[in-house]
Amino acid sequence: MKQIGQLDVTDNKRLVLSIGEFRGVERVDLRQYVKVKDGDEYIPTPKGVNFAAEWIDDFVKMVEKLKEVD
Repeated sequence: MKQIGQLDVTDNKRLVLSIGEFRGVERVDLRQYVKVKDGDEYIPTPKGVNFAAEWIDDFVKMVEKLKEVD
């Protein structure tokens, strides 16, 4: 997976956006990572979403609708 970006949520949690290939299909992964105790390394958790890259335009439209929510 190639990391596209990250967002620190708290001192020990971050969201990581990645893209890669699985079984011949390009996939997008948005996953929560947690910081390892007594270290600077972050490891992935099961919390996240993974979907086919062909859905990215629809996903972006859905996220943009959040700006319209009162």
